[in-house]
Amino acid sequence: MSDMRSLRKKIDLLDKRIVRLLNKRAKYADEIGRVKEKLGLEVYSPEREKQVIENVSKENPGPLTDDAVGRVYERIIDESRRLERESAEERRISLTNDGRSGPSKIVHVARWFKKLLTSNRLNTMSIMPLPGREKFSLKGAGHLTLLIAGAIAALILISCIVFFVPYHYARGKGTIITIERGISADKVYSELFRSDVISNKFMFKVVSRIFSLEHKIKAGKYLFAGNFSDYDVMKIIASGKSNLLVTVTIPEGFTVRRIASIFHRELGIDSTEFADLAFEDSSSEALGIPSRNLEGYLFPQTYDFYYDTDPREILERMVDEFDNFFNDSLRERAAQMGLSISEVIKMASIVEDEARIDSERAIIASVYYNRLKKRMPLESDPTIQYAIGERTRVYYKDLKIDSPFNTYERYGLPPTPICSPGAKSIIAALYPAQTNYLYFVANGHGGHRFSDTYDEHLRAVRAYKRNRMR
Repeated sequence: MSDMRSLRKKIDLLDKRIVRLLNKRAKYADEIGRVKEKLGLEVYSPEREKQVIENVSKENPGPLTDDAVGRVYERIIDESRRLERESAEERRISLTNDGRSGPSKIVHVARWFKKLLTSNRLNTMSIMPLPGREKFSLKGAGHLTLLIAGAIAALILISCIVFFVPYHYARGKGTIITIERGISADKVYSELFRSDVISNKFMFKVVSRIFSLEHKIKAGKYLFAGNFSDYDVMKIIASGKSNLLVTVTIPEGFTVRRIASIFHRELGIDSTEFADLAFEDSSSEALGIPSRNLEGYLFPQTYDFYYDTDPREILERMVDEFDNFFNDSLRERAAQMGLSISEVIKMASIVEDEARIDSERAIIASVYYNRLKKRMPLESDPTIQYAIGERTRVYYKDLKIDSPFNTYERYGLPPTPICSPGAKSIIAALYPAQTNYLYFVANGHGGHRFSDTYDEHLRAVRAYKRNRMR
């Protein structure tokens, strides 16, 4: 029964991930639909559908047949295509009606003006005479009235054309506008006009009030590139969905909190919210990570995210990249070593923090594995730094700190990884060098001196201290 419950739990986790990935796929498909719409291309592409099914069939390891996989993907593609059509229709309605049912405000203005021109009141109005002149009826001045009405109609038409028809063109990479939290709407309009993003500040302000968007402006960074109208600008800054794609590089060896700081600086997200989500038990469980939190599983590499992307989406993307890297062959290697994925990543995180030279990574991993085999504590300084919460020099008093991460006082690997290891450190943890080393100390030149015995290690330590004194 326990085996069955365990397998069902694994299936439940897989189902959650499948649903999450299907939604992510649909989102990407919708983005492709937007691009097709701009280029005037057809949404449906039978050639692309055939290519997708062929690609997934090639990657099919079984036990499902290729036909079964093909049928599943036909249904997935059908749903993606339906979403693209619905999304395109929503955008069309939104552009004309601002997302509301019924006629657009432009239509209402046109109807009002037509009513004015055909109203009986125009035929019964009279114009009061000037002093010394006789009163005359509108009938005699009908041409003047129609001329004035025509001028008003032309003004309204020109205003609509200026505001709603795309005519701006941002060359190169476009114009980036940053809207800070708490800034007034008037200052936003001034910045947009100063940056030549909108054509007329007064008109933009008036129409914003008409569409009740003045108080819906969202803080963020927005990119205006290609052809766009003043109305497009208004909708973008009121949506709060940034269209600015930002390239962010996460270095190897960074902790969750340091990664959160990078995303806060580059994407404007709440770093506390990001870290809190990463440290929640439910996050690692939902993403199928065999750890109490996501420390160590946010894969370090270069990413492209939209400014102000939801922290959950960022975490999911980074964990997906970890899963993509830690493929079946690496999982098989871990099983051959008798290690779980969690144990491999814990070891890799220590190697990542200790190593400064790539050629030493596998040797450092061998030292720690050798110590574990001999039931010796790891005595890793980076684990003490993680326990303290500061990347500072470790003093002897720190070695007595009461923490599950104190590998001087406690035997075995720490409870979780201490940072996000890169690919090289993970490979080193899976393929350690074959050595008898049990100790190492810095050699003063960026690398380490390794020793088999404690006496030899002490001599290496004394040599290191003498070199520092010179």
